[in-house]
Amino acid sequence: MNLPPHIRSDFFTVTLSVAILGIGWGATLPLTSILLTQRGHGTDAIGWISLVTACGGVVGTLLTPTLAARLGRRSTMLACLVLAILSIAPLDHVDALPLWAVSRFAFGLSMAPFFVLGESWINEIAPDALRGRLVAIYTTTFTLCQVVGPLLADRLIGLQGYAFLVCGLVFALGAPGLLLGHSAAHPATHLAPSDGKQAGAGWLAIARTAPAILVGTAFFAAFDHIALSFLPLFAMDHGMGQSRALAAASIVLAGDACLQYLAGHLADRYGRERVHRACGLLVCAMLPLLPWMVAVPWGWEVFLFVLGGAAGAIYTLSMVASGQLFHGAALVRAASLISLMWNVGASSVPLGTGVAMQWWGSGAMVWLLWGVAVLFVASTLVRAQARP
Repeated sequence: MNLPPHIRSDFFTVTLSVAILGIGWGATLPLTSILLTQRGHGTDAIGWISLVTACGGVVGTLLTPTLAARLGRRSTMLACLVLAILSIAPLDHVDALPLWAVSRFAFGLSMAPFFVLGESWINEIAPDALRGRLVAIYTTTFTLCQVVGPLLADRLIGLQGYAFLVCGLVFALGAPGLLLGHSAAHPATHLAPSDGKQAGAGWLAIARTAPAILVGTAFFAAFDHIALSFLPLFAMDHGMGQSRALAAASIVLAGDACLQYLAGHLADRYGRERVHRACGLLVCAMLPLLPWMVAVPWGWEVFLFVLGGAAGAIYTLSMVASGQLFHGAALVRAASLISLMWNVGASSVPLGTGVAMQWWGSGAMVWLLWGVAVLFVASTLVRAQARP
């Protein structure tokens, strides 16, 4: 890809910084669970700590546009990085659950603006002709680095009294990339809206303009969490062995990571809306086949790989859509809404899936996901009809 030097530099440094945080993020979650378990706390305590972290993320998301407007994008991200390090470094020596809750709330509060502003930064510097591929590289890099997190946690857990401190130092490695970036312009004034993009759109106007962005994000958040939590149970309920069933989530993540560049390339060539909707239709067509594919030798793995790629492309192209439609302060708000809808999809749909599977069996998982996928496809049609 032929990119101007300053855009190439910014893309590399910002992607690297966010990817490093992906490693740290992926390590802190299992470290938290293991350390609390070692100290005699049950899964209920771990669940509450996870909920508090998510609440911090919601608050941080809502504060992001204001912080970015007052401090600038880079200063806000650096401040969030410092807060993340300070919030997790002392946890090796903290026993009281209320202090854990405060620390994890601060951690969630720090991470949300960082990811929101990283996504908006990439979207703002990406040329429209290459936006799909650049965003796909960004999301793929973050996904692959996030997978490294649990492997790092396995090594760190043996460092008695220093695991979270070392994890904090990993977060610090993201700072140099931010300092080297050139795109430090005020989000509200960066670039003129000469290409028809909206710069001053409010929260409600963004939701009305591009509902597919929000519904697509909620769908993939639900899909991601359900694949990790319930897909192995679904497979075992249909007679699959435990080892092969547990590998299902990894195959879905592999498809998500490996097929995003292809989706971005197709979006750049044939149009983002067309490819976005096609991915939704493909997911709608594949999900009802899930119970039958369990019994197909090797077909199960290939099926899940493609399904994971199509579902991941719905989220990647939602990010691409936000960069095509908005810029400046409106782009930051759009990225914040994406973060909020991620939290909604990641909490409400898996919770409903667990209850539904208990009442109606494992097949309820398929039809709940299918319903959200159909809602996404419908949202793409609303966007197409709403345009003058």
